[in-house]
Amino acid sequence: MRVLIAPDKFKGSLSAAEAAERIAEGIHRVDPSTQVVVLPVADGGEGTVEAALAAGFARHTAVVAGPGAVPVEASFALRGTDAVVEMAQASGLDLVAEDERDARAATSLGTGQLLRAALDAGARRIVLGVGGSASTDGGAGVLQGLGARLLDAAGVEIALGGGALADLDRIDLSELDPRVADVELILAADVDNPLRGENGAPAVFGPQKGASERDVATLDDALGRFVEVLDAVGDDLAIIPSIAAEMPGAGAAGGVGYAALLLGAVRRPGVDVVLELTGVAEALQGVDAVITGEGSLDGQSLGGKTPVGVARAAARAAIPTYAVCGRSTLSAEESEKAGFAGVRALADIEPDAKRSMAEAGPLLADISEALAAQIRPLGFDLVLRGRALIDGAITSVEIGVRQGRIARVAPAGADLEAPEIVDAAADELILPGLVDTHVHVNDPGRTEWEGFESATRAAAAGGVTTIVDMPLNSIPPTVTVEALEIKRATAEGNVFVDVGFWGGVIPGNLEDLSPLHEAGVYGFKCFLLPSGVDEFPEVSVDEMRDAMGVLAGLGSMIIVHAEDAHIIDESGKTALTGPAYADFLASRPRSAEDAAIAEVIAAAAETGARAHILHLSNGDSIDRIAAARAEGIDLSVETCPHYLTLSAEDIPSGATAFKCCPPIREDDNRGALWKGLEDGVIDYIVSDHSPSTPEMKYAGDGDFSIAWGGIASLQLGLPVVWTEARRRGIPLERVVALMSQAPADRVGLRDKGRIVQGAAADFAVFAPEETFTVDARVLSHRHPITPYDGRELTGVVRASYLAGERIDPQVPRGRLLRNDGGVTPRLRRPLRNRLTTPHGAEKEKTA
Repeated sequence: MRVLIAPDKFKGSLSAAEAAERIAEGIHRVDPSTQVVVLPVADGGEGTVEAALAAGFARHTAVVAGPGAVPVEASFALRGTDAVVEMAQASGLDLVAEDERDARAATSLGTGQLLRAALDAGARRIVLGVGGSASTDGGAGVLQGLGARLLDAAGVEIALGGGALADLDRIDLSELDPRVADVELILAADVDNPLRGENGAPAVFGPQKGASERDVATLDDALGRFVEVLDAVGDDLAIIPSIAAEMPGAGAAGGVGYAALLLGAVRRPGVDVVLELTGVAEALQGVDAVITGEGSLDGQSLGGKTPVGVARAAARAAIPTYAVCGRSTLSAEESEKAGFAGVRALADIEPDAKRSMAEAGPLLADISEALAAQIRPLGFDLVLRGRALIDGAITSVEIGVRQGRIARVAPAGADLEAPEIVDAAADELILPGLVDTHVHVNDPGRTEWEGFESATRAAAAGGVTTIVDMPLNSIPPTVTVEALEIKRATAEGNVFVDVGFWGGVIPGNLEDLSPLHEAGVYGFKCFLLPSGVDEFPEVSVDEMRDAMGVLAGLGSMIIVHAEDAHIIDESGKTALTGPAYADFLASRPRSAEDAAIAEVIAAAAETGARAHILHLSNGDSIDRIAAARAEGIDLSVETCPHYLTLSAEDIPSGATAFKCCPPIREDDNRGALWKGLEDGVIDYIVSDHSPSTPEMKYAGDGDFSIAWGGIASLQLGLPVVWTEARRRGIPLERVVALMSQAPADRVGLRDKGRIVQGAAADFAVFAPEETFTVDARVLSHRHPITPYDGRELTGVVRASYLAGERIDPQVPRGRLLRNDGGVTPRLRRPLRNRLTTPHGAEKEKTA
């Protein structure tokens, strides 16, 4: 048996490394042959540096200002250009005697100095772990430690600490360390409090740092002054200061979270960051069980403390997790919900808390011995055997599934056992379930167009096991948390595949973006021209840029329908209307798409936001996109099956089933898109499934200017693309990656789109050489409308599996997904562009 031991510290008794050693001792008493993998971890607060050191980072030290400005020696961890900085080392509450705590005067200056020391050591990616802070200064000290000057009305630097911010008159950022512009800063924090107010840093955390009721009010007012003055220099920061103050996490560590957000940090759950740094995913490979723990398991643990984070990671690999602790106040139901197969506490054998802490080491070995005796390796629920797409190659394997996840991928002949064994036929391949991140379900409000039930049944029939629903065409659109909850309530119990949701950016909903992100949307869609439905209006380029500034601070992504409204308006004045497809094509020229893409690129460069171009139809924009990527702009691009397989020259007069926006273009353009995919400039392929009723799709008796623009193809995407790719000599392995792993990775669906241990057990069983003729009448879409009707295609999806069970088209078992903070790190920080581009500089606009 192989066991991963991954505890946090038992505060006041044992470090994480000491706890791991005692757990291993207890396990080996039962069976000395048990293999143990020791991985001490933390939750982003105290102990984070030690966890990084145990994972192979090197210790560096620096003398910095403590919370009372008295010098202290603090450590940070460095591996290559990755650094871990722990606020508690420089500005921690434990550095101040209890009778000397002063919430008004305590400073985070030393944390800023420690960040600068990490930069001096060559760090270019810094994880800032916060927690246990002594200060409530809004991170003013952090900015000062990095070179900012905080001045009073006489031009004299104010005193340190949050109370002194009441005297602030102006802030000079001219000497802010320029290296901050190039560093990727990750704020490891579980706290989601804003900076000020009844849930802000002074009110919630001030009292534990020595703040009286009067001090809390003073500090809150002083932080208000800090935000007001920062707004005057907001153009030199990553995000508008007054917006950042309201963001979740701004109140972390007395407001150090606020300073980090201003510098372009992305906030992520502390334990998730530490588990990535320490390599828990790799350590889980081949493990039969996990043992984690900390001093106390209680209600706070459920909010994201280390043991629960470890259990969550192990659950993704279908591995049972057991917890050991000093004491536990969790009920059996809470423990199970947290992901623990069992919990053992020191208090069970030594009720006296003082003796328990004094004898924690031997006691921990004893309860670990008892725990080890009950651990047994689990079997599999399902085994699939046959040829499968693994790591980009087709190979013969056996796939063991447990609790809805892939628990093992073994070579053929391993003889994995399970109650259910599925042998793929000789002409079948086992593929990862496809991921379609561009689906218009139109539910609620326009269910007659499609609806969750019909859309997800069609997805399953096409091998798509995960979709992300677009925010528009439903009523209400997903532009507020309330609208998101209405949509979720509509979808619950009516989906055959897993479903995530996009949020929307419309004029006036800037304040809704952060709550929607926290509520679990995967990013935010906007239009730069009318969307076609009144309840989802377009935004201006300036409004898009403002939204990008907010989303950059959240680590979220903006996805853009990029066509220039002005160019299309002008083209529409001269273009003819009617049944001729060439006339419709002339009304949506390539230049409109290219000009809008240029605006998206410029805004992404300025703000540092993660940006994505939807449904690229124009091959002329590929060079522009490649150039932006070469400059480090975090930009991705998708295209769709209809742009890759259909051409304008072949569209009959009045055939409005082919109408979409942007439009299907000429054959030479189609070739350019395929080359963009082969060169890696276009990232992935998704459907842009946008159905409507026959009355709308055929409105105007074949007049392209009147009919609804949208292609229905969700069920047909894989065979449509594979038929054309096969003709072009592009291998199936590449096609599947473009339709599964690539979109999953970009959106943050980290356990989707691949067949590896720990991934979701979502599969499509595909016969790549079988042919069929499309009959729109038998598709699972709500309406029998598709431009592929009557076309012969190659490749048949014979079965789809979701979470280890074959999808039954009569039994909706799909789940509703949340982002859970899973995002791809940005390539460039927003501050760089703020400091190097003059505010208001005229940007190139290409028509």
